Amino acid sequence: HTTADFDALGAAVGLTRLIPGSKIVLSAGAHPAVKDFLALYRDEFNLIERRAVNIKEIRSLILVDAQARSRIGKLAEWLDLPHLVDITIY
Repeated sequence: HTTADFDALGAAVGLTRLIPGSKIVLSAGAHPAVKDFLALYRDEFNLIERRAVNIKEIRSLILVDAQARSRIGKLAEWLDLPHLVDITIY
């Protein structure tokens, strides 16, 4: 969701371990403790910035810790991509 906490980050990290090739994109900011954690361990995770995503390459989305469009900020626009094949919500 828009301010990722540890349960959102943990769920996203777990899914990248289960789904090869998946990437974590945080929709906006993160809680201060999560920011501090990522400052130390960011390179350990398959995490990329939203601005670095080529939306033409997105075929599926997996959302964690959010069930409403309003909770994912600007990433909500991705839900309407015409070439999107699958959306999963955990």
